[in-house]
Amino acid sequence: MVTLIWGTTFSVTKSSLDSVPPLYFLAWRFSLAALGLVFLNLRHIPSITRDELIGGIISGASMAIGYIAQTVGMVYSTAAKAGFITGLAVVLVPLFGAVFFRRRPHFAVYIFAAVAAVGLALLSLDFSAGFFVFNQGDLSLFICAVAFAVNILNLGKYAPRCRVLMLTLVQVAFTGIACWAASLLLEEPVSLAGPVWAGLLYLAIVGTILTTAGQTWGQRLVSPERAALVFTLEPVFAAVFAFILLGEKLPPLGFVGSGLIMAGIIGAELVTRRGKQPEIE
Repeated sequence: MVTLIWGTTFSVTKSSLDSVPPLYFLAWRFSLAALGLVFLNLRHIPSITRDELIGGIISGASMAIGYIAQTVGMVYSTAAKAGFITGLAVVLVPLFGAVFFRRRPHFAVYIFAAVAAVGLALLSLDFSAGFFVFNQGDLSLFICAVAFAVNILNLGKYAPRCRVLMLTLVQVAFTGIACWAASLLLEEPVSLAGPVWAGLLYLAIVGTILTTAGQTWGQRLVSPERAALVFTLEPVFAAVFAFILLGEKLPPLGFVGSGLIMAGIIGAELVTRRGKQPEIE
């Protein structure tokens, strides 16, 4: 259910960006979410720890970059493509873990990463003019995938030492502050219509607070490897809802590219999961 809700957020965000600047929209989304998290953590805020504060700021920095890049990218790209490109973060996590934490992934992970990269090219490059043209929105979305992969690694470091909702509060609040700063520097504020407010409330309450609580509860019963495998359905849900709500359709090469991305994501997760089983036993 959490993954399904994540899939809907791409269409909700895309539908609002025609009338609202992306950074201004994000600033309101994360401000509303932070306000809700403040109420949930009201009794615990005075006891915030150093790890929760520092870990939340570090994780919040990668989270802010990821959401800013994703939302700006969706101005120039589609909700369906945003879901698939963002999903590449799952493949990038073991690769970045090898680079920054010297955790060598299974060799097959590199093969599946290459498969996903080919899929990204088919999904995003424009071959019609006789040369490769990479849409600026898709490039921004790839930066988002990189930032989200770093965020997953940051959370892997700090989450075991922190209360989940408190760490989430600091992350979300930092992201909101970063978005307000960027919006005030680069954009002009606009008045928000009723449908935009409805979308913001949905993204803040359901798409941020509820999914965080649901993910936290679910991962008490399900291993991280199995959870990550379920999360790979997010691009599929994003594409389905983009078709139902926005009427978006992928071109033939886009379908092939999306399929290769999903194969790369799921293959990398299965190999990573299988490689961790001996350690658990």
